[in-house]
Amino acid sequence: MRHIYLIARREYLSYVATVGFWVSLGMIPVFLLLGMALPGFLDRASPVRNFVVIDQSTQYSAAIERSFASDKMEMVAEVIDALISVEGETSELLTAKQAILDGRSESEVAALLGPQRQIALSAVRANFRMVDAPAQTIEQLRPFLLEEQALDFEIDGKAQYLHAAIFVEPSQDGAVTLKYWSTNVNENRLRRQVRNAVRDQMRINGFAKAGVDLKLVSQIAELAPVVTSLSPEKAADNAEITSEDRLPFFMAVMFAFVLWSVVFSVANMLLTSVIEEKSNKILDSLLCAAPLRSVLMGKLFGVAAVSFTLLAGWAFAALISAALAGSVIGDVGGKMGGVLSAATDPGLLIPFFGYFVFGYLMFGSVFLALGSLCESLQEAQTLMTPMIFLMMVPMMALMFAMQDPESPILAILSWIPLFTPYIMMARLPTDPPLIEIIGTTLLMVASTALVLLAASKVFRAGAMQQAGADYFKKMLSKWLPSKNKAA
Repeated sequence: MRHIYLIARREYLSYVATVGFWVSLGMIPVFLLLGMALPGFLDRASPVRNFVVIDQSTQYSAAIERSFASDKMEMVAEVIDALISVEGETSELLTAKQAILDGRSESEVAALLGPQRQIALSAVRANFRMVDAPAQTIEQLRPFLLEEQALDFEIDGKAQYLHAAIFVEPSQDGAVTLKYWSTNVNENRLRRQVRNAVRDQMRINGFAKAGVDLKLVSQIAELAPVVTSLSPEKAADNAEITSEDRLPFFMAVMFAFVLWSVVFSVANMLLTSVIEEKSNKILDSLLCAAPLRSVLMGKLFGVAAVSFTLLAGWAFAALISAALAGSVIGDVGGKMGGVLSAATDPGLLIPFFGYFVFGYLMFGSVFLALGSLCESLQEAQTLMTPMIFLMMVPMMALMFAMQDPESPILAILSWIPLFTPYIMMARLPTDPPLIEIIGTTLLMVASTALVLLAASKVFRAGAMQQAGADYFKKMLSKWLPSKNKAA
């Protein structure tokens, strides 16, 4: 036992005693916050793009302008709703919300708010700006589109150019052709919104031409069923399914992803560690000082301790990120507490650590054995390819589990011991039959014991008998009758 402890301690300290380990661990909350803030930051950082609409009838250009104004007011409404969720239903915010419902403009809504809330509202900006056309033909507009000539106004001291020019060409039969001129061939948002605005106006024109009451058409278009999801497992007076009911399913899949990530990361640590120690003759020194089984178990336990340190660091980083996010945006609707409650549910945490132990022992011992057969990482790549493909199967299954965790495909995959820790982790909130939980667990435990036994034999061959990457090929040649023997 002392040998196992000393080797595990050495393996653990070789990682956690380095500055890089703690720096990378400390960067996790930074990356989490960046991941949450980056999409919004990039959206705000992108410049507002100017476009013009050339429409001799003016009705379609007016429809396009109304469409973009409506989108802007939807963003204003979202800001007001966010302020209400943080500050409560104050009279000022409720008045502003009612003004939006009454169709008031952005400036009129802003005038109803105090200075601090106006600052929050000023962050709202559209991605596109419809401007007056400096010319009426494409030949005259081409210099503005190619940024050879600036528009007659500046914003924050920056010259403005045209992102797109849209020509609306109606025909006598009511059809409309849109000609969209732009140097940006990948931007579809503006083109799609303009098309939808013109399409809606064409439909309005068609109804009006047919003598159909437009108010009646609008009322009919708004007709839609109200769908309420209910669970028969809940009391009749409180049977509606809420986001809190869905949290355990989301959290279970997230835990399964974390489990997969940690196992894959630390298994790679074992692989590279053994290859480096074998090439530097350090592994020979360890085998001279301790039994082979002690070296094998010591390495597994040492890197397992590293993985628990990683998990603790990730959990701490997630708490810090949640606290920082909560201080910035507030605990919207009390959802943060629901997330923390789901994340600390013993019904998920206890299986998580149990599945981690067996998932790590299976893959860790295999990677350790493969590393003992290789002299370099280049040699290991050949042996690693099948393992990587195997590891990708549960990852793809977890993506599927987010949509349908009760799929029979997942039920079948959960009986494959290599996949059991990840698939069963994601299936737990669906309350699978007890026989499946017990059966898959027993099969996983038995398979782990067999994998450890086989891995120890391969490790012995690689570490003590100097077997190489062709070890499995030689073993197969011994087991399978050759043509010469058959003759």
